[in-house]
Amino acid sequence: MKKHFFLLLFTVVVVALQAQNGPELKNSELKADIQDIADQAANDLRGCCSKWGGNDLQAVIHWDEKDYDENYMTRLSKLTNVLNITMTVSWTGSMSGTYYWIKGKLSYNLDNGSRNWTKISDSGGFTPGCSQGCIE
Repeated sequence: MKKHFFLLLFTVVVVALQAQNGPELKNSELKADIQDIADQAANDLRGCCSKWGGNDLQAVIHWDEKDYDENYMTRLSKLTNVLNITMTVSWTGSMSGTYYWIKGKLSYNLDNGSRNWTKISDSGGFTPGCSQGCIE
């Protein structure tokens, strides 16, 4: 009985240490830091995907969005120390006045500062693949 209780307790502790999900992060003191990381990535993406820049740059974090397995897509893994930020980056073209957006996942390693961007979808009107390889 003691052995089963210990295993159950160990499992609960490990699961509790694995991640903070989007709503928890949104309501934590890390929110502003996470937004800063998203804003920097948004600026880099606009630089890769817009020849003439743009106005009204925004990085909207999807705090409450879940994947097909019902896991929050924006989360912090305490085991790997990687922050995954699902977000939509948008701006208005400075020359065209067209509204552009790119939705994707930014993975940010808190230990070494490395970043990786994976595009999910976009509005079109960009050079094909401009966001792939932009943030590494």
